[in-house]
This record gives sequence, structure tokens and C-alpha cells, in this order.
Amino acid sequence: MSADLAIINANVITMNPRQPKANAIAITRNKIFKVGTLKQITQLIGKNTKVVSLEGKTVLPGLIDTHIHVADFGRCLLWLDLTCAQSIEELQRLVKEKTKKTSVGKWIVGRGWNQNRFKEKRMPQLSDLDVAAPDNPVILYHESAMICAVNSKALKVAGVNEQTAVPSEGIIDKNQETGELAGILRDSAANLVWQAVPEPSEDELLEATGLACQRVKEAGLTSVHWFVLSENELTTIEKLHAQGRLHFRVNVVIPTSLLEKSMSFKTDDCFMLRVGSAVIGVDGYLDCKTAALMDPYNDEPNNSGRLLLDELALGISISKVLTFGLQPIVHAMGDKAIDTALKVIKPSGRNVRFRMEQAALLNPELIKRLRKQKVVVSVQPKVITTEFEVWSARQRLGWERARWLHPLKSLLEAGVKVVGGSDCPMEPLSPLLGMQEIVARKDFPEQRLSVEEALRMYTIDAAFSSGEEKVKGSIEVGKLADLTVLSSNPVTVAFEQIKDIEVAMTIVDGKVVYSSCYSERIPSTL
Repeated sequence: MSADLAIINANVITMNPRQPKANAIAITRNKIFKVGTLKQITQLIGKNTKVVSLEGKTVLPGLIDTHIHVADFGRCLLWLDLTCAQSIEELQRLVKEKTKKTSVGKWIVGRGWNQNRFKEKRMPQLSDLDVAAPDNPVILYHESAMICAVNSKALKVAGVNEQTAVPSEGIIDKNQETGELAGILRDSAANLVWQAVPEPSEDELLEATGLACQRVKEAGLTSVHWFVLSENELTTIEKLHAQGRLHFRVNVVIPTSLLEKSMSFKTDDCFMLRVGSAVIGVDGYLDCKTAALMDPYNDEPNNSGRLLLDELALGISISKVLTFGLQPIVHAMGDKAIDTALKVIKPSGRNVRFRMEQAALLNPELIKRLRKQKVVVSVQPKVITTEFEVWSARQRLGWERARWLHPLKSLLEAGVKVVGGSDCPMEPLSPLLGMQEIVARKDFPEQRLSVEEALRMYTIDAAFSSGEEKVKGSIEVGKLADLTVLSSNPVTVAFEQIKDIEVAMTIVDGKVVYSSCYSERIPSTL
């Protein structure tokens, strides 16, 4: 029997302990037919076999992102990119150029600026943006996503003025001398203007999300756990799938409010598309101090965050999710929320894997309970860095608690499975960056992982988290032919260079869906 596709001269990291290494792979239809040596695979090459010689490049099981907001990512791709702006003047120029392509009165949204890169070493002010865009409302998010700069038009449309009440956990900057608004909104105050930005039309959402899907496969991802927020997103996913624009496997994660709608969602029998999970929120987030903690935040003695659900309500929600045949994903970030969730989560007779999303603040006892109750922990590695470097976790929590913030090594040593995602667009879409963050962790480096452990988080353990480890997550005979080809071996490069490794090729279901340099060579034969 001849293979449909043969990959040769490769450094294959299989994530299969029974055969950890190989240098060639044969694929028939959408499955892996043989993993082995060049000699073994050459015997399976026929006249119609497509052959790719990778010249020593590294092949991994297809990478999986277990937490991504694809539609939101698409919206952000339509925003003005300010990450390269080196001055207020350059930011103004970019905004002015955008206004020339934007109808009068239509919103201009941007993200990525950082005053530390500006030669002026200050934030953009109201007057700066008024000059650049006098006829369009403008909202520009800081790269941390916790601060935004706006112009007068945006404030007027949103109905925000000097008398507007400042929301809890928010700040509205004002001129200290005049009391006038400075055009900078922080934390929850940013929502005062953001809520006035209109939702994109159905067609705009479709095109934006399609663009995001292209970026997903360019990142080397073959599967994603797509967190959706609205019914419109479900419609968009179905349309993209019908148009053949989903070139990766999608496990849709819905809020419990959409459980009824999931019943009519068109799934795919070939593991390409399904609604697999529903997320239940038990608390909020550390960055806005709504994550529920056992003890108060260090810098706010009267604030311990808050539970969104008590044990009874959480139990009802979990039972409802299970009734719909879906996996419960419980968002619990603070130690009090995690404790509450573990009191409710009970192993059932069904083949259900409970997953704790963004479980951040732990302690030895909670880790033991996670292991005993076989709960998978899902984290987003770049978020860990942000919590230490941007949110100042040591100051907010104190040293003793901060050292138990995302203790990944301790979790793995205790036998808890940990999986990785990006939380894109809040953080960059890059599994390689995620790996680098956890193997080169700066804060509490004793919690660093090895590259091999990091790889498991995005491959076999990620597949395990959704009950799909028998069909993907490792390069084994009979599994789906999902592969990620990298220009270099992440195991051997310097830690700080992992994020710079190029994705050379993405293969999904036995088909090359993205290639940076091999498109003309795929039909070649030996």
C-alpha cells in the first residue's frame, strides 16, 4: 500500500513514550500510517505519493491552543496596530492615516501602544487624539489592555464627562489643575467608552473571524478550544465551516446561556467541529481584584474578591452542563473559588473530565485535592508573566501567596495534568511564546518547566483535556494526521529563542493547510 503523503529527513518528536523519536512519517488519507526511519517510509512511496523532505526540521504533533477567542481576535486584526509607534507624533500619524480610510463618525479602534516606547515618555492625551481625529470617535488600548486613550468625540458619544461616576476598580484620569478629563481610562473605567462602540455587522464579523482563522494555522495550530460569547459567533463558525475556511479542528466552548442553542449546532463527524464544553464562572480575575481569595488582597485589606456562584448554584450549573452531554469547564482563579469548585466537583460514572480554567492562586492542599479529584488545570502562560510584571502580583498578594501563583512545576510533580492556551487576543497568539514563558520563567523560577513538559501542555495533555488523546496529541499509527513543522528544535535552542522559531508547515487531516517555504516542493518525488 502506498502512502498519500510521505515526510522524510525530519526530526520527529512524537510525544509517544514507546517511540519518542523518528525521522520519517507516512500518511494515508487523514491518518498516520507509519512512523519510522527513512528506509521504512521509502518503501511506502508510490508514483502518486507526495513527498516532503524537511532537511532536518522538527515535526511535532499538531499544536493545540486550549483557550482562544477567535472572533475577538478577528476584530482586533481590524484594529489599528500601534505596537511599533515610537512617539506620540507617530501615533497621531497612524490615526490620521486611518481616518482617511474611515467614514466620518465611524469608530477608530486601536491597540498596542506603550508610553515607555514613546520618546515623550508619556501617555497620549485628549488633545493629541483630537488633533489626529476630530471627526471620528477614537479608543486606543494600551498593550496591557487595562488602559485606553480616547478623544473628545468618543467621550461625547459615550456620554462620559467630568460628572460621570467612576466605576468600582476603575480610574478616570483628570487634569490636576483644571479637573478636566485627560482622555485616559483605566481598568473597569475603560468600559464606559467601550460599551458605546457598536458591534460589527454579521458580514464584518464573518470576514474578521476568517482572517483570524488564517492566523491560527500560520501559528502552527491544528486544534483550538474556541471560547464563544454570543449566538452570533456560533452562526459565524458554522458559516466558516460550510465555506471551507476552518482549516483546523474546533472544540467550541460555550457559556451556559447558550446550552439550548448548542443542540442545533451543526457538528462534524470527523473531529473537525463540535461543541464540546461549557464554561461556568465561579469568580472574576486577579487584574481587577474580583478573583475570590481566602484572605484580602494585600493592597486592599477590605477586598477579598467575590464568588459569583455558591456551592449550590455551581452544583446546579454543572449538572445542567452534564445533562447536555458537555464537559464542564469551571473558571476559578482565586484560592477561595478553587476551594469552592473542588467541594462541588464529584467524579461521576460518565467519562467526564473536569477542567479548572485559569486556576491561579493555589496552595499545597488545593494541589492535592486537584490531583485526587483528577481535575485538569488550564493555564495561559503569557498571562502568568503579565500578572507578575504588569499586575505586580508580589505587591498585590504578598510574597508568600505570590509564590503559589501558577505553581506549574508543583502541579506536575503532584500528578496534575496542566494544559496551555493563549487567551488570544488578550495575549499574543503563539504556542511557542507560551512555551518560552514557562521554561524561562523569571518570577519564582523553581516553577519553571522543561521544554518537554511544555510540549506536553500543547499536545498530548491538551488532547487529554478534551477526551481526544486516542485520536490526536501524539504522532502514532492510527491517529489523525495533524502535524506542526518547525524550522528549529525547541528542545535544543536557547530558551529565549523558542518564540522566534518559524512555523514552516501546518498539516491538518493529512493536508498541508499552511506552508512558509514548501508549497512548490510538495508534489515532488524521490
